[in-house]
Amino acid sequence: MKQLLPIIFLAALAACTPSEITKIEQELTLAQQQRNLDAQLNALKSLNEYDSNKWQALYLETLNASTLLSDAQRAYDNGNIVTAQIEAGQSKGVNNSLQADTLLRALSIDYPLTELIDELVQLQTTASKNEISFTRFFNQPPSKWNTIEINQKLLAINTKIKTITELIETLQNTQRQSQSYQTVLVEAKRQRGLLAEQEAIFLRHLQQQFSVLHQAQFAKIYQTVVEQLNNFEERVVASMIRQDQNKLIETMQHQSELLYNIDLMLKQTGSARHAEFEPFYLAYIQLLNKSKDYREYARQGEAALALFERAGAPHHFYQQYQMLMSEPLALSDDLLAFARSQNESKFLYRKTSD
Repeated sequence: MKQLLPIIFLAALAACTPSEITKIEQELTLAQQQRNLDAQLNALKSLNEYDSNKWQALYLETLNASTLLSDAQRAYDNGNIVTAQIEAGQSKGVNNSLQADTLLRALSIDYPLTELIDELVQLQTTASKNEISFTRFFNQPPSKWNTIEINQKLLAINTKIKTITELIETLQNTQRQSQSYQTVLVEAKRQRGLLAEQEAIFLRHLQQQFSVLHQAQFAKIYQTVVEQLNNFEERVVASMIRQDQNKLIETMQHQSELLYNIDLMLKQTGSARHAEFEPFYLAYIQLLNKSKDYREYARQGEAALALFERAGAPHHFYQQYQMLMSEPLALSDDLLAFARSQNESKFLYRKTSD
């Protein structure tokens, strides 16, 4: 038996003649040109058996690409789109095969999921955080606030809320039932809620600051009107408070413009916080502006002052805001890798849609 082994080995070597090896090399070249992974692997298997020193590295590389693609296909068949995308992308990175392209194109139906992940990831960037940050306004009195800058931030934060909402609706309309979809949807709604709460906390801080600074001034004018209406005609009362009221209107011109623009911006952007903010703004206008009917002013002013007093209650708004801003993105590394891989192969989707 021992004598037969060398004979069998020599026979195996002799089985592949130089001309046959040349033919297999040509088949490999054709398979590479056609980007056919299976044909490449078959050719390389034979070549590696003939001369492992020359062909083993390429054979193992191609085998790895094939294994990754097989695992990706299995994951796809089992509904695991995250693993399927990552491993199909890795296979394509090793060997730019048509088989990998085919699976990646099939996975393109899940690109809306990537768009939502991308939006959530973008929220965490320094540029995005700076764009919507109200931090500096917690450390300055309203008299120093820049109206244009605040409006820009309100526009930016509501634009992001609207974008996330639209992407959520798109994802829900796909009716895909993958666990990955549910995970991303839950986190997207959480991040949207954080944005809304950041805006709400800032607006409550603004109302508190205005109340602390001006509630006593409004109360003084209101009490004067109520008391003097018991003793004098309305036109006399109007002349008595006119000077104080004009001075207050002049002093608070910046604040008035600020509140007007914020109320308008919230309304124009469709912010859900407008419904909470507008009653404060209307109370401010009612207490500040000259009235055509001071008896009506006296009747309605009590409610407006009560609203101002509630708004001025002490709260730790800045601490709450900081906590909201520091909330991290709760998405796994695999989901982030899924999105990166889809973006890398996005050109394939464009080709199929053209």
